[in-house]
Amino acid sequence: RGRWGELAVLRDLLMPTLGVAAVAGWKGPAKAHQDFQFSGGALEVKTTLAKQPQVVRIASERQLDSAGWSALFLAVLALDVREGGAESLPKLVADVRAAVAGTTAREELEDALLAVGYLDVHADRYAGRGYVVRSRRCFRVKRGFPAIVERDLVRGVGDVAYGLAVEACERFSVASPVVVETLAKTVSA
Repeated sequence: RGRWGELAVLRDLLMPTLGVAAVAGWKGPAKAHQDFQFSGGALEVKTTLAKQPQVVRIASERQLDSAGWSALFLAVLALDVREGGAESLPKLVADVRAAVAGTTAREELEDALLAVGYLDVHADRYAGRGYVVRSRRCFRVKRGFPAIVERDLVRGVGDVAYGLAVEACERFSVASPVVVETLAKTVSA
């Protein structure tokens, strides 16, 4: 589900503006702290199937740490599962592949898919389950954002994972175009 969310954001949010350069920014497969990283900005993608109140899992004290970034965003996709319907992971992979066909980004995409363990030979395992996006909300991570970050940890505490209530982020909400425009500036900078 998490990879589905990353690929959906890549195709639907980033590629329409950034083009195939967005593929080079997909760092989730390399186990980076944020799923997408560009020269100055980053984007972390979280998915949830939960009803209200929604909580997303933050994997570390570095994932929502904006230190060193000119802009850090969090995108939360609320999904519904559809067995035998909706958009499956293999369909989404096929769409992204088609979008980068004939470009150097195709090889980068294939390397990233391999790094996350996605193999076409296993596509049938994923084909029966699809997802529908109920909502996509974006937030700017900056001073005051409800996050546990490395610089605030007490000595001896680390390797932190926690739940983040999405409603607690509401005052940091930004429109999707703001995210893309801001990241586009860091790609061309």
